[in-house]
Amino acid sequence: MEVQGTPPESREEARWDPLALELQALRTSAGDPSFAEIARRVSEQRLARGASEHAARVARTTVYDAFRTGRARVNLELVRDIGTALGGSHADVDAWVARCRSPRSPEPAPEPASEPASETQPQAVESPVPPTGAREAVLLLAACLAVNLLGRVFVDFLHLPIHLDMVGTAIAAIALGPWRGAAVGAATNVVGALLSGPASIPFAIVNVAGALAWGYGVRRFGLGRTLPRFLALNVMVAGLCTLLAVPILVGLYGGSAGNGQDTITTTFLALTHQLTVSVGFSNLLVSLADKLFSGFVALVVISTLPVGLRLGSRLVLSAPPPTR
Repeated sequence: MEVQGTPPESREEARWDPLALELQALRTSAGDPSFAEIARRVSEQRLARGASEHAARVARTTVYDAFRTGRARVNLELVRDIGTALGGSHADVDAWVARCRSPRSPEPAPEPASEPASETQPQAVESPVPPTGAREAVLLLAACLAVNLLGRVFVDFLHLPIHLDMVGTAIAAIALGPWRGAAVGAATNVVGALLSGPASIPFAIVNVAGALAWGYGVRRFGLGRTLPRFLALNVMVAGLCTLLAVPILVGLYGGSAGNGQDTITTTFLALTHQLTVSVGFSNLLVSLADKLFSGFVALVVISTLPVGLRLGSRLVLSAPPPTR
Protein backbone atom coordinates (compact mmCIF):
# COMPACT_ATOMS: atom_id res chain seq x y z
CA MET A 1 0.00 0.00 0.00
CA GLU A 2 3.00 2.35 -0.07
CA VAL A 3 3.68 4.88 -2.80
CA GLN A 4 6.30 3.36 -5.08
CA GLY A 5 9.76 4.59 -4.22
CA THR A 6 8.52 6.55 -1.17
CA PRO A 7 8.93 5.31 2.40
CA PRO A 8 5.83 5.34 4.63
CA GLU A 9 7.23 8.26 6.57
CA SER A 10 9.32 11.26 5.60
CA ARG A 11 10.89 13.71 8.04
CA GLU A 12 11.43 16.66 5.72
CA GLU A 13 9.57 19.66 7.15
CA ALA A 14 7.16 21.79 5.11
CA ARG A 15 7.33 19.40 2.16
CA TRP A 16 4.07 17.73 3.16
CA ASP A 17 1.94 20.87 3.62
CA PRO A 18 0.47 20.62 0.08
CA LEU A 19 -0.52 17.02 0.84
CA ALA A 20 -2.36 18.14 4.00
CA LEU A 21 -4.11 20.90 2.03
CA GLU A 22 -5.26 18.39 -0.60
CA LEU A 23 -6.70 16.19 2.16
CA GLN A 24 -8.50 19.17 3.66
CA ALA A 25 -10.03 20.01 0.26
CA LEU A 26 -11.07 16.40 -0.27
CA ARG A 27 -12.72 16.33 3.17
CA THR A 28 -14.62 19.53 2.34
CA SER A 29 -15.85 18.10 -0.96
CA ALA A 30 -17.00 14.95 0.87
CA GLY A 31 -19.29 16.96 3.14
CA ASP A 32 -16.91 17.57 6.08
CA PRO A 33 -17.30 14.22 7.84
CA SER A 34 -15.94 14.18 11.38
CA PHE A 35 -12.48 12.77 12.05
CA ALA A 36 -14.12 9.98 14.05
CA GLU A 37 -16.25 9.10 11.01
CA ILE A 38 -13.20 9.11 8.75
CA ALA A 39 -11.38 6.84 11.22
CA ARG A 40 -14.36 4.46 11.16
CA ARG A 41 -14.31 4.32 7.34
CA VAL A 42 -10.57 3.67 7.29
CA SER A 43 -10.98 0.83 9.77
CA GLU A 44 -13.76 -0.69 7.66
CA GLN A 45 -11.55 -0.54 4.56
CA ARG A 46 -8.70 -2.28 6.34
CA LEU A 47 -10.98 -4.98 7.70
CA ALA A 48 -12.31 -5.53 4.16
CA ARG A 49 -8.73 -6.04 2.98
CA GLY A 50 -8.27 -8.80 5.55
CA ALA A 51 -6.45 -6.90 8.31
CA SER A 52 -7.00 -7.98 11.90
CA GLU A 53 -9.29 -5.92 14.09
CA HIS A 54 -6.30 -4.59 16.02
CA ALA A 55 -4.33 -3.68 12.89
CA ALA A 56 -7.38 -2.06 11.27
CA ARG A 57 -8.09 0.24 14.20
CA VAL A 58 -7.03 3.88 13.79
CA ALA A 59 -7.50 6.65 16.35
CA ARG A 60 -9.43 9.82 15.63
CA THR A 61 -6.43 11.90 16.74
CA THR A 62 -4.19 10.03 14.29
CA VAL A 63 -6.56 10.91 11.47
CA TYR A 64 -6.69 14.52 12.67
CA ASP A 65 -2.89 14.75 12.55
CA ALA A 66 -2.89 13.71 8.89
CA PHE A 67 -4.80 16.90 8.02
CA ARG A 68 -2.42 19.24 9.87
CA THR A 69 0.12 21.38 8.04
CA GLY A 70 3.66 21.79 9.33
CA ARG A 71 4.18 18.07 9.70
CA ALA A 72 7.74 16.78 9.76
CA ARG A 73 6.60 13.32 8.71
CA VAL A 74 3.51 11.62 7.37
CA ASN A 75 2.25 8.06 7.12
CA LEU A 76 1.52 7.66 3.42
CA GLU A 77 -0.31 4.37 3.90
CA LEU A 78 -2.76 6.13 6.21
CA VAL A 79 -3.06 9.05 3.78
CA ARG A 80 -4.01 6.63 1.02
CA ASP A 81 -6.66 5.03 3.22
CA ILE A 82 -8.05 8.44 4.18
CA GLY A 83 -8.16 9.52 0.54
CA THR A 84 -10.12 6.41 -0.42
CA ALA A 85 -12.48 6.86 2.55
CA LEU A 86 -13.26 10.38 1.32
CA GLY A 87 -13.94 9.31 -2.25
CA GLY A 88 -10.49 9.92 -3.71
CA SER A 89 -8.19 7.33 -5.23
CA HIS A 90 -4.67 5.99 -4.82
CA ALA A 91 -3.77 7.75 -8.06
CA ASP A 92 -4.81 11.08 -6.53
CA VAL A 93 -2.59 10.50 -3.50
CA ASP A 94 0.30 9.37 -5.71
CA ALA A 95 -0.02 12.60 -7.71
CA TRP A 96 -0.09 14.74 -4.55
CA VAL A 97 2.98 12.98 -3.17
CA ALA A 98 4.78 13.41 -6.49
CA ARG A 99 4.07 17.15 -6.36
CA CYS A 100 5.37 17.35 -2.80
CA ARG A 101 8.56 15.53 -3.76
CA SER A 102 9.34 16.97 -7.16
CA PRO A 103 10.27 20.58 -6.19
CA ARG A 104 12.88 19.41 -3.66
CA SER A 105 13.74 15.84 -4.34
CA PRO A 106 16.54 15.32 -6.87
CA GLU A 107 16.90 11.64 -6.04
CA PRO A 108 16.36 9.27 -8.96
CA ALA A 109 13.48 6.86 -9.30
CA PRO A 110 13.91 3.37 -7.83
CA GLU A 111 15.91 0.84 -9.78
CA PRO A 112 13.60 -0.81 -12.33
CA ALA A 113 15.04 -4.23 -11.54
CA SER A 114 13.11 -4.37 -8.26
CA GLU A 115 9.75 -3.69 -9.89
CA PRO A 116 7.68 -5.61 -12.45
CA ALA A 117 8.34 -4.47 -16.00
CA SER A 118 4.66 -3.72 -16.58
CA GLU A 119 4.45 -1.07 -13.85
CA THR A 120 5.50 2.55 -14.19
CA GLN A 121 6.68 4.96 -11.54
CA PRO A 122 4.52 7.93 -10.47
CA GLN A 123 5.34 11.02 -12.50
CA ALA A 124 5.39 14.61 -11.36
CA VAL A 125 2.14 16.41 -12.05
CA GLU A 126 2.16 19.15 -14.64
CA SER A 127 -1.37 20.43 -14.04
CA PRO A 128 -2.23 20.12 -10.35
CA VAL A 129 -5.86 19.76 -9.35
CA PRO A 130 -6.87 22.91 -7.45
CA PRO A 131 -8.67 22.28 -4.17
CA THR A 132 -12.23 23.46 -3.76
CA GLY A 133 -12.14 26.99 -2.40
CA ALA A 134 -14.86 28.40 -0.19
CA ARG A 135 -15.65 31.07 -2.76
CA GLU A 136 -16.14 28.58 -5.59
CA ALA A 137 -18.28 26.34 -3.39
CA VAL A 138 -20.51 29.25 -2.32
CA LEU A 139 -20.92 30.37 -5.93
CA LEU A 140 -21.95 26.86 -6.96
CA LEU A 141 -24.45 26.64 -4.09
CA ALA A 142 -25.94 29.99 -5.10
CA ALA A 143 -26.19 28.83 -8.71
CA CYS A 144 -27.91 25.61 -7.59
CA LEU A 145 -30.46 27.60 -5.58
CA ALA A 146 -31.10 29.83 -8.61
CA VAL A 147 -31.63 26.77 -10.84
CA ASN A 148 -34.22 25.39 -8.40
CA LEU A 149 -36.10 28.68 -8.21
CA LEU A 150 -36.08 29.12 -11.99
CA GLY A 151 -37.47 25.61 -12.37
CA ARG A 152 -40.27 26.43 -9.95
CA VAL A 153 -41.14 29.65 -11.81
CA PHE A 154 -41.18 27.75 -15.10
CA VAL A 155 -43.54 25.09 -13.73
CA ASP A 156 -45.87 27.63 -12.11
CA PHE A 157 -46.03 29.67 -15.30
CA LEU A 158 -46.87 26.70 -17.55
CA HIS A 159 -48.84 24.66 -14.94
CA LEU A 160 -46.77 21.59 -15.75
CA PRO A 161 -47.39 18.22 -13.99
CA ILE A 162 -43.81 18.17 -12.66
CA HIS A 163 -41.76 20.06 -10.08
CA LEU A 164 -38.27 20.88 -11.48
CA ASP A 165 -37.22 22.43 -8.16
CA MET A 166 -34.63 19.80 -7.26
CA VAL A 167 -32.16 19.94 -10.17
CA GLY A 168 -29.91 22.29 -8.20
CA THR A 169 -30.42 20.17 -5.10
CA ALA A 170 -29.07 17.11 -6.92
CA ILE A 171 -26.08 19.02 -8.31
CA ALA A 172 -25.11 20.42 -4.90
CA ALA A 173 -25.65 17.14 -3.03
CA ILE A 174 -23.57 15.07 -5.42
CA ALA A 175 -20.81 17.59 -6.18
CA LEU A 176 -20.35 19.21 -2.77
CA GLY A 177 -21.85 16.75 -0.31
CA PRO A 178 -25.27 15.69 0.98
CA TRP A 179 -25.64 18.34 3.67
CA ARG A 180 -24.73 21.18 1.33
CA GLY A 181 -27.38 19.82 -1.01
CA ALA A 182 -29.79 19.73 1.92
CA ALA A 183 -29.07 23.40 2.59
CA VAL A 184 -29.90 24.22 -1.04
CA GLY A 185 -33.09 22.16 -0.82
CA ALA A 186 -34.30 23.81 2.37
CA ALA A 187 -33.45 27.27 1.06
CA THR A 188 -35.38 26.54 -2.13
CA ASN A 189 -38.62 25.97 -0.27
CA VAL A 190 -38.13 28.85 2.14
CA VAL A 191 -37.19 31.37 -0.56
CA GLY A 192 -39.77 29.77 -2.85
CA ALA A 193 -42.46 30.92 -0.43
CA LEU A 194 -41.86 34.40 -1.84
CA LEU A 195 -42.70 33.13 -5.31
CA SER A 196 -45.55 30.67 -4.79
CA GLY A 197 -46.71 31.32 -1.24
CA PRO A 198 -46.06 29.64 2.12
CA ALA A 199 -47.54 26.36 0.88
CA SER A 200 -44.05 25.37 -0.27
CA ILE A 201 -42.46 25.52 3.17
CA PRO A 202 -43.73 22.15 4.51
CA PHE A 203 -42.22 20.45 1.46
CA ALA A 204 -38.71 21.53 2.52
CA ILE A 205 -38.39 18.13 4.19
CA VAL A 206 -38.93 16.47 0.80
CA ASN A 207 -36.18 18.54 -0.81
CA VAL A 208 -33.81 17.87 2.07
CA ALA A 209 -34.49 14.12 1.99
CA GLY A 210 -33.82 14.03 -1.76
CA ALA A 211 -30.49 15.81 -1.23
CA LEU A 212 -29.38 13.35 1.44
CA ALA A 213 -30.39 10.35 -0.68
CA TRP A 214 -28.56 11.65 -3.76
CA GLY A 215 -25.49 12.77 -1.83
CA TYR A 216 -24.96 9.68 0.28
CA GLY A 217 -26.09 7.37 -2.51
CA VAL A 218 -23.37 8.61 -4.86
CA ARG A 219 -20.60 9.63 -2.50
CA ARG A 220 -20.76 6.87 0.12
CA PHE A 221 -22.45 3.92 -1.59
CA GLY A 222 -21.09 4.39 -5.11
CA LEU A 223 -24.49 4.46 -6.81
CA GLY A 224 -23.22 6.87 -9.46
CA ARG A 225 -20.46 4.66 -10.85
CA THR A 226 -22.63 3.05 -13.53
CA LEU A 227 -25.72 4.23 -15.37
CA PRO A 228 -27.94 1.37 -14.10
CA ARG A 229 -26.96 2.13 -10.51
CA PHE A 230 -27.59 5.83 -11.00
CA LEU A 231 -30.96 5.10 -12.60
CA ALA A 232 -31.88 2.97 -9.58
CA LEU A 233 -30.77 5.73 -7.22
CA ASN A 234 -33.05 8.26 -8.90
CA VAL A 235 -35.96 5.84 -8.66
CA MET A 236 -35.24 5.42 -4.94
CA VAL A 237 -35.11 9.20 -4.49
CA ALA A 238 -38.48 9.50 -6.23
CA GLY A 239 -40.04 6.88 -3.95
CA LEU A 240 -38.63 8.50 -0.81
CA CYS A 241 -39.90 11.92 -1.84
CA THR A 242 -43.37 10.50 -2.52
CA LEU A 243 -43.50 8.83 0.90
CA LEU A 244 -42.83 12.20 2.53
CA ALA A 245 -44.92 14.36 0.20
CA VAL A 246 -48.20 12.40 0.19
CA PRO A 247 -49.00 12.87 3.93
CA ILE A 248 -48.36 16.60 3.53
CA LEU A 249 -50.54 16.85 0.43
CA VAL A 250 -53.42 14.91 1.98
CA GLY A 251 -53.16 16.26 5.52
CA LEU A 252 -52.58 19.93 4.79
CA TYR A 253 -53.92 20.56 1.31
CA GLY A 254 -56.68 18.03 0.73
CA GLY A 255 -54.63 16.16 -1.86
CA SER A 256 -54.11 19.15 -4.15
CA ALA A 257 -50.60 19.85 -5.41
CA GLY A 258 -51.57 23.12 -7.04
CA ASN A 259 -50.21 22.16 -10.45
CA GLY A 260 -50.78 19.74 -13.31
CA GLN A 261 -50.46 16.80 -10.92
CA ASP A 262 -54.03 17.50 -9.76
CA THR A 263 -55.35 16.34 -13.15
CA ILE A 264 -53.60 12.99 -12.72
CA THR A 265 -54.95 12.71 -9.18
CA THR A 266 -58.50 13.29 -10.45
CA THR A 267 -58.09 10.47 -12.96
CA PHE A 268 -56.92 8.02 -10.31
CA LEU A 269 -59.64 9.19 -7.91
CA ALA A 270 -62.30 8.31 -10.47
CA LEU A 271 -60.87 4.80 -10.63
CA THR A 272 -60.09 4.10 -6.98
CA HIS A 273 -62.37 6.47 -5.00
CA GLN A 274 -59.51 6.62 -2.45
CA LEU A 275 -57.93 10.04 -1.99
CA THR A 276 -54.67 8.91 -0.37
CA VAL A 277 -54.14 6.12 -2.91
CA SER A 278 -54.88 8.47 -5.80
CA VAL A 279 -52.56 11.16 -4.51
CA GLY A 280 -49.88 8.52 -3.92
CA PHE A 281 -50.07 7.10 -7.45
CA SER A 282 -50.15 10.50 -9.12
CA ASN A 283 -47.32 11.88 -7.00
CA LEU A 284 -45.17 8.82 -7.64
CA LEU A 285 -45.59 9.16 -11.41
CA VAL A 286 -44.72 12.84 -11.27
CA SER A 287 -41.86 12.26 -8.86
CA LEU A 288 -40.33 9.54 -11.05
CA ALA A 289 -40.28 11.84 -14.07
CA ASP A 290 -39.02 14.74 -11.99
CA LYS A 291 -36.20 12.89 -10.20
CA LEU A 292 -35.00 11.07 -13.32
CA PHE A 293 -34.81 14.38 -15.15
CA SER A 294 -33.17 16.17 -12.21
CA GLY A 295 -30.68 13.40 -11.55
CA PHE A 296 -29.47 12.99 -15.11
CA VAL A 297 -29.23 16.75 -15.69
CA ALA A 298 -27.12 16.89 -12.53
CA LEU A 299 -24.98 14.02 -13.84
CA VAL A 300 -24.17 15.91 -17.03
CA VAL A 301 -23.62 19.26 -15.29
CA ILE A 302 -21.29 17.82 -12.64
CA SER A 303 -19.20 16.05 -15.28
CA THR A 304 -18.37 19.51 -16.71
CA LEU A 305 -17.41 21.14 -13.40
CA PRO A 306 -13.77 21.77 -12.47
CA VAL A 307 -12.23 18.77 -10.77
CA GLY A 308 -11.87 20.65 -7.49
CA LEU A 309 -15.66 21.06 -7.33
CA ARG A 310 -16.47 17.39 -7.84
CA LEU A 311 -13.83 15.48 -5.89
CA GLY A 312 -15.47 12.44 -4.35
CA SER A 313 -18.52 12.47 -6.60
CA ARG A 314 -17.40 9.30 -8.48
CA LEU A 315 -19.89 9.66 -11.34
CA VAL A 316 -19.93 7.50 -14.41
CA LEU A 317 -19.66 10.47 -16.81
CA SER A 318 -17.01 12.33 -14.80
CA ALA A 319 -13.70 12.30 -16.60
CA PRO A 320 -10.65 11.58 -14.45
CA PRO A 321 -8.54 14.58 -13.46
CA PRO A 322 -6.14 15.63 -16.28
CA THR A 323 -3.13 15.46 -13.98
CA ARG A 324 -1.07 12.56 -15.29
